[in-house]
Amino acid sequence: MPVSRSAQLCWGQHYHLLRYHQVPEVSRHEAHIKAEYPLPDGCTTEHVRRALNHLVRRHEGLRTVYDLDAHPWPLQRVEPPAPLPLHEATTEDDGTPPPAEVIRRLSDTAFDITRDWPLRACAVTTGGRLKRLHLVFNHLSFDDVSLDVLCHDLDAVLAARTEDRPVTLAPVAQQPVDLARYEAARPAGVVEAALDHWRGEVRRLPDDVFLRRRDPHRAPGAAHAASFTVPSLLATARAVAARHRVWPSAVHLAAYAVTLAAYTGERAVAHRMYTSQRDASGFPSVLTCMSYPTPAVLDLRDDPPFSTVLRRAADRVGQAMAHAHIPYDRLLEFIAQEGLRRGRPVRVASELNFLDNAPLSCRTRRDRFTWNAAPTDWTTAASDLYFRVYEWSDGITLALQAVEEVMDRDAAERFLRGYARLLAAHADPGTDLTVGQAAELAGFTPAAERPLLAVAGQNVDAEQTAAALREHPGVRSVTVRHDDRGLVADVVADRPVTPALLRTHALGAAHDRPGARCPDWFRVSDAGRRLPPVEGDGSPAAPRPPADSQAERDLLAVTAEANGLRAVDPADSYAAAGGRALRMPRVLAALRARGWEGLTIDLLGGARPLHTLTDRMRRSGHAADPGPAGGGRPRPDGGGTASPATGAGMGEGRDR
Repeated sequence: MPVSRSAQLCWGQHYHLLRYHQVPEVSRHEAHIKAEYPLPDGCTTEHVRRALNHLVRRHEGLRTVYDLDAHPWPLQRVEPPAPLPLHEATTEDDGTPPPAEVIRRLSDTAFDITRDWPLRACAVTTGGRLKRLHLVFNHLSFDDVSLDVLCHDLDAVLAARTEDRPVTLAPVAQQPVDLARYEAARPAGVVEAALDHWRGEVRRLPDDVFLRRRDPHRAPGAAHAASFTVPSLLATARAVAARHRVWPSAVHLAAYAVTLAAYTGERAVAHRMYTSQRDASGFPSVLTCMSYPTPAVLDLRDDPPFSTVLRRAADRVGQAMAHAHIPYDRLLEFIAQEGLRRGRPVRVASELNFLDNAPLSCRTRRDRFTWNAAPTDWTTAASDLYFRVYEWSDGITLALQAVEEVMDRDAAERFLRGYARLLAAHADPGTDLTVGQAAELAGFTPAAERPLLAVAGQNVDAEQTAAALREHPGVRSVTVRHDDRGLVADVVADRPVTPALLRTHALGAAHDRPGARCPDWFRVSDAGRRLPPVEGDGSPAAPRPPADSQAERDLLAVTAEANGLRAVDPADSYAAAGGRALRMPRVLAALRARGWEGLTIDLLGGARPLHTLTDRMRRSGHAADPGPAGGGRPRPDGGGTASPATGAGMGEGRDR
């Protein structure tokens, strides 16, 4: 189809583009926004059809597709106006698919963002009369503010159609392409100043806040989902916020950090906090997605009282909002580079979101705990935990999704109830619990003791590090210790093995063993004592030659081609080799075209050397076609049914 305008992707779209390509196609519906749209009296299917087509002409974002193969960067392309398909389903038994089946298909089918517009609509009728309108949105193009903009316009157009009068709407001042062009023209110094803030935040991140709890062998792939609705917490959170003169979102960030510290046993806690770019960008009403999860670190090692945690949380919210307007993919690259520097993955995979559901009701006057369906599709997104705070007109719902690897069912329920108890305790102005006192209040079962070495401010599991090295086929035995050189591995080998080969192996294997870290120094002895010991830090003197492996040759070739690189060292990670995060979907698509599968955005975007990634690659059996890879207003909450996502610092800046 012809293109009317094009530009690079908006910075706020980068996160959702990468997340959408992280999960398998069959699971991508988890990030769709779905809602029943309220209709005015007298509204007909034809009114809806004409209204939707009016909005398609008005908003370029509703007719935008994405070219992931464009060079040097992916592009958004605005197509000319055309009728939006309006699917129809009748409640009558006339041999056609029933509404539930049609809506399920529209909701669960992944958007092909290279061809599909980001809005689907289904009109449900009975006897030819319109009863319901179901809408499905692609999160890449919508957040809560853009949904409000669209709903406002749809209300106005439908009202005009049903009342047979002209539509009166102010012109659209800001289109997504305008925002993208503004971002592309931003002075480099201004962007770098914002990026410097996030470089500092990444350096402060703990390696893995769930280190003492993580067990990858406990029910792999399993996850839990639960919610706890507490009507009284609404007044409590607002009273605490007013008392300390902070936003309610800061109250919830503080409570979450303290509860997380109580559960994990760690006192430097980190998570990702959904943050809006709208205020920082100067584009407050553009119809696209402008929120993404930024890292937030709270240092609680001094066992501060809750009032101090609250001040620190409010500062983190303010800093995140002030420096939010950056390309999200750069943040991913910083984390990958920091992992390489530390010799282990930097894992910050718990997410926090504050969501405003007012004026809707929580529909209960009593506390209500509910187990929800296992979030099977969500688990493919490489997250550990997703915590949401829904604020209703008359209560608060705490919602938790967690993988079994870091939290079992009992702990998930204790987390929700402990969080509520912590806030309830601070309804009394005289209460100001320290982190240690709050941990006792939560009542978590203590984490199992594990021997950890303190190395350069990091907790290292020496046994897991040794086990990772023993996985190398040339290694017979390993002893790991700590001296003035840092973490030292004494290796006995059955075949010639160099420190450089061991370093590459350890950087990959450390991702699969909680607490493991690549040693700073290797001493390699020959098991047969035929050769003298070899020592070194493993830094390669020259690029590693490609292995005799088609998988490795293909991975290096597509990485170089997608990123315009002359050569790629297989001992480097994707980021260290010069690969850019926003081009990872292109790399994965090129691998599929060569008949490979097994790699994901999460695997490729970490600190693993490319050589070790080939162990994850497997033949797909065929070469793929080249290519890129209820009720009320519709609102996003990171996927699932419609719920509003807002709040200063977490969502879209409507915190009160």
